[in-house]
Amino acid sequence: HVGIESVVRSLKGILQLNNVELHKQGLLLFTEILKRQPVEIKLFTNLTMCKDAIGVLVEAVKCPVLEVAVEAVKAVAAILRKDHLSCPLVQYVELQKLIETMLKRCADLSLPPINRRPSHLGHSTQNKAVLRQGQFLLSTVEGFRNACRLAVECQSDPLAQENAFTAPGSESENTLSSFSEFLLRICDSLCIPIVLKHSERISSPALMEVFISTLSTLFSVVPSMQEKFSRKLGISPFSYLFVLPSSNPALNQACSSFLYSMCLSLHSAAESFLYSMCLSLHSAMSELLQRSLPQLNYSVPESLTLLSETPDPFCLDEALRSHQYCLLLLLYCAYALEDRFVPEAELFSAIRNFLLSVQDQGDCPPPYVFRAVLYLLAVCQDKGEALDSVKADFITTNQSFFKFFTFSPPPQKSDCV
Repeated sequence: HVGIESVVRSLKGILQLNNVELHKQGLLLFTEILKRQPVEIKLFTNLTMCKDAIGVLVEAVKCPVLEVAVEAVKAVAAILRKDHLSCPLVQYVELQKLIETMLKRCADLSLPPINRRPSHLGHSTQNKAVLRQGQFLLSTVEGFRNACRLAVECQSDPLAQENAFTAPGSESENTLSSFSEFLLRICDSLCIPIVLKHSERISSPALMEVFISTLSTLFSVVPSMQEKFSRKLGISPFSYLFVLPSSNPALNQACSSFLYSMCLSLHSAAESFLYSMCLSLHSAMSELLQRSLPQLNYSVPESLTLLSETPDPFCLDEALRSHQYCLLLLLYCAYALEDRFVPEAELFSAIRNFLLSVQDQGDCPPPYVFRAVLYLLAVCQDKGEALDSVKADFITTNQSFFKFFTFSPPPQKSDCV
């Protein structure tokens, strides 16, 4: 770490010059130092040095030349490590300024308009601009994800919870709690809208993988707000699972992890009373989601077909039923959040077929699956056919029914993050 102070000072001076290539090389060198520094050896040994480094990055991110800003956000992602920032105290307020500057710089970018008949030269120039903006956005979201991971990592360190220089009993923004709440707010106000706006124009599996992974991490940033965070997400996240190409396992896994956290949070909130009496149900549902979610990369028509299938009675493989149960839990959460990406009439018909299959084979779905079925039937009943072929006493005599004879209303979206 010898000479890092001179590196930061030199970089600060370089950014004052009118030399784009020098800016890029200086930031590239700084990024490599940040990445390669061993965890056990602190790079910044005092508060002033750390603040100066963050300040230099704030100015670099603001650079109007996008090529320079791209290198700057890569350096931001590299510096967001606990071993870099605890010197001895994490400067949460300074980090908030850095992250906000980075996301606002992203928000200020405007995608080039679609040119229906571009010239070859114009088309090439536009493509380069779009690719550069995409790289900037990807690096920005990677930096934001690292900030979220930093917040989670600091939860286990008592020294990282509060600022030692804050007077007892007084309020301070320089705390982990304030920083964590800031991350939730700015994700909602800037990160999510920015990524969705870009994704409407350009398909980027790499960006979506990092973005969804970031949302998954946010569930752990403020554990007490998991339910509120789940309800606040009004971005049709469930739809991602049904449009994933099976050739992209990284994105598939990111979506599965995110949906697992969201579904578990929403179901746990809706059934908090039940789970307080029978924690084994919560554990069973958690295991079902973890096991089956990664395999549910189906389109909407394929998912409805899956729900209507009947397992081979002579086959001991229970994968089909597990996938159907998992799919019903997803659909329950999606409909409860008003994300009705499956046509109601088609869904009603698929659930009817599912019930007939369960009835014919004498299966007994778990209580949490039965609750999902009852709710989905209720919201789709005016759009579907009659359930005449399902025996009247099948639902009411099923042991799972009585556990939900009176059940709480499904979670609703709110503005509480």
